[in-house]
Amino acid sequence: MDHDHELIAAVAAGDDTALRELFARHAPWLAARLRAVLPPADVEDVLQETFLAVWRNANTYRPQGTPAAAPAGGRDQHQP
Repeated sequence: MDHDHELIAAVAAGDDTALRELFARHAPWLAARLRAVLPPADVEDVLQETFLAVWRNANTYRPQGTPAAAPAGGRDQHQP
């Protein structure tokens, strides 16, 4: 799978291989940023919690520009 949104869809379907791929792609980048703001002992815990949240909540992911839930009739509730 080439795109993260495809991997997240696979994770939502229970594909743990897709989660491992997301981790391999993004954990090094995230760990580097976490090391800038967290004690070293906390970095691995935060990484694990982050990807556990991805696993648990992948079914709620909506690609950018896709509404999470369109109101009845397909109109934005705030439109006149």
